[in-house]
Amino acid sequence: MMSKLVSKVNRAVFGSPQYVATKPGLDEPYVQQPESAPAVLLRIRPYKENQGVVDGAGLLQSVHDVTTNFRGKNTSDHHSFEVWYDEGKIKFYMHAATEGAADKFRRRVGNSYANSEVFPVEDGYAFPVIEPDEYVAGAWMEMEKMPYYPIRHHNAEGWETDPYGEITSEMLSTDESRVITQVVFRPAKQSWTDGDRFKHNSVDDLAHGLRQGTSVGWMDPTTRPASAKDKQAAKTIEEQRGEQAFHVNIRILAISPSPDEAEARARGVSGMYRKYYNAVTEQGLDDKPVWHHRKTLRARSLRNHVQRMADREWLDRRMIMTVDELAGVAHIPNDEIETPRIDWRYTQRGDRIPADAARYDDTDVPEQRESISEEPVEG
Repeated sequence: MMSKLVSKVNRAVFGSPQYVATKPGLDEPYVQQPESAPAVLLRIRPYKENQGVVDGAGLLQSVHDVTTNFRGKNTSDHHSFEVWYDEGKIKFYMHAATEGAADKFRRRVGNSYANSEVFPVEDGYAFPVIEPDEYVAGAWMEMEKMPYYPIRHHNAEGWETDPYGEITSEMLSTDESRVITQVVFRPAKQSWTDGDRFKHNSVDDLAHGLRQGTSVGWMDPTTRPASAKDKQAAKTIEEQRGEQAFHVNIRILAISPSPDEAEARARGVSGMYRKYYNAVTEQGLDDKPVWHHRKTLRARSLRNHVQRMADREWLDRRMIMTVDELAGVAHIPNDEIETPRIDWRYTQRGDRIPADAARYDDTDVPEQRESISEEPVEG
């Protein structure tokens, strides 16, 4: 409660968080070698002919392994799905918390996405390199409402095209720039819809409240009957009960020698998440730029943001998504998206053409963009 009050006061005095690209104050290049990264980073080169989000939901369901301690506390490992624009290509990665999880991911991806290539990252880097003289900009995505309201997904009304088409298009930048989206996920217990013990905030409580109508007026309050939209929202919320779900973090980072380009890419990618996941229940994703009005503290916040992404750290952001919802923001795409410079695998298993053969031509080069374009500081 106090943190919310402080946040409101800060906004009133200093304004809302903004995308301001800043040098994070590095004395030397930020480099993460594969052997120094936590657990195992897997590279995925998808074959275009797959079912995209549908296969993604199946993959997530197969790795929904909840573990608890003797007190019933959730002790499940967290993993991540990442999309990088790096070295002029759009690349896909999964980070597994353990060797066992990495083996499972490799099998599951192989089963769900036929002809795609999955292999551990053993050479190169486990996170894009950041030079001391480069600028970074970043953001968190958060849910606009409590998690019982689902975001738009492929099994719900309003899903027409894969949002990854627009998200990956916004990630395209100059060859010297890098853009990363990271979705960290951790299995939630089956009781995630039960709410807190004494707060009466379960799925059933919320649905019941929506059906009771809304109290309006102050001096002489009356109850407005529940609208058709309220009743539909109540039904949608109730359908969440019993669904497998994950706790989620979504982070965005843009790196560039140009501060304008870093700001434009971070803002643009976040905008695509805001735009394409809004549901009929008015649930959606909202962006929180990593920002501070003081430059030194903004640099520290961005440095922390980079470190958390490189560590694949999970924090409780009060975001929970069902399998279908999470699949919408963390999946391997197919040829439905037409973004150029995606690192596809172009051959089926058994073909004689090497999978790593170059398949790019001059038409794949994106135009050079010239657009100009909060996490609170700890402590």
